[in-house]
Amino acid sequence: MRRFGLILFCAALLCGCMQSKNIDEYAYVLNIGVERGTTMPYLVTFLVSLPGGTEETKVENTVISAEARSLSEATEILNTAYPSRLSLSRASLLAIGEDLAAEGAQTAFLDFSFGKADLWQNLRVVVAKPPIRKVFEGWISDADPSLRKIKTSVGDLMKESGITADTGYSTYLEAVFDDRFDALLAYTGENTYELQPDPVGDEAYPERGGSLPVSGLLKTTTAGSAFFSGDRMVGVLDARHTMEVLMVLGTFRRGELQFTLPDGRPIRVTLYRLRAPKIRLSEGDASVSVFLEADPSDPERLPINRAELKAFLEDRLETELCEVFSVLQRAGSDAMGFGRYAAKRFRSVGEWKAYDWKTAYRSLSVSFSVTVMLSPQAHGAETG
Repeated sequence: MRRFGLILFCAALLCGCMQSKNIDEYAYVLNIGVERGTTMPYLVTFLVSLPGGTEETKVENTVISAEARSLSEATEILNTAYPSRLSLSRASLLAIGEDLAAEGAQTAFLDFSFGKADLWQNLRVVVAKPPIRKVFEGWISDADPSLRKIKTSVGDLMKESGITADTGYSTYLEAVFDDRFDALLAYTGENTYELQPDPVGDEAYPERGGSLPVSGLLKTTTAGSAFFSGDRMVGVLDARHTMEVLMVLGTFRRGELQFTLPDGRPIRVTLYRLRAPKIRLSEGDASVSVFLEADPSDPERLPINRAELKAFLEDRLETELCEVFSVLQRAGSDAMGFGRYAAKRFRSVGEWKAYDWKTAYRSLSVSFSVTVMLSPQAHGAETG
């Protein structure tokens, strides 16, 4: 009897395995892109990874797209044209076309599609300069067949260089529907497209976010940020000014900037966040205190002493923060998040909505104070 029971158990196990789906039947969508279609409302693009590619890469990556009225419809269409079953369970990046974002037209697509899809709420969201197919193809390289760069690049860029924002899908939705702040999304596109004008000013610094003149194995660059008012994109900041917004948000960790000294000489400085910024907001006024550590390159050859350099950096950063805020305010974008502090004064969501923060924000007066501590020793230098 014991042997007979074992045989039945094994038979049942084998039967279950035969009925289950083989993992090799699936191709995994890593990136989802949506932009304006020509015959249908949306052009939906997938960057797909298929396990079991060539002997050298072990994985096959491709880009496919379809025009449709929703994400589910696009998935159904592409499933009929792709040999493996498409799975969205590993999607980690959503690219919104700049054409849709400028009109706020992506909101209807996201509202209808994403609530029904099996997608992570921390899906990373970026704004892409169309065509998104070219953007996705620019990430495919034999040097990185597993597409690790795509999965980690935005987060690593924010942490290690500060040149772009890192915003998840749930945070983006909160920005659009909660009114306490506006979204700041990473900006990405082909390396070859023309420079995107920065509304703060063209100081000819090398930090040209979203439009860096680079060349390499990957043909797509992610840098700078698109800033929103509600669900509508209202401008693009270069990498330099993105860093400065992140300083106010408290998400800046480190970044390298170039400054021009009073005598006209350039100097590059690596900045580190010392501690979280302090923000105080009362009726009609706000103050922001930012605390940074500065590590100048080649400190032995500085044409000014340390006290003068400290005062210069503090004054220059305070001026630039004022300039960035003025541009955001004129565009109606609270990308620095002052609404979060204004909302604390209200006891209910109803009171907050009745207050009309968007109108109050346009007349908000903000002062910036930057404290810079010069590094006693270059980071990474050996001691003793």
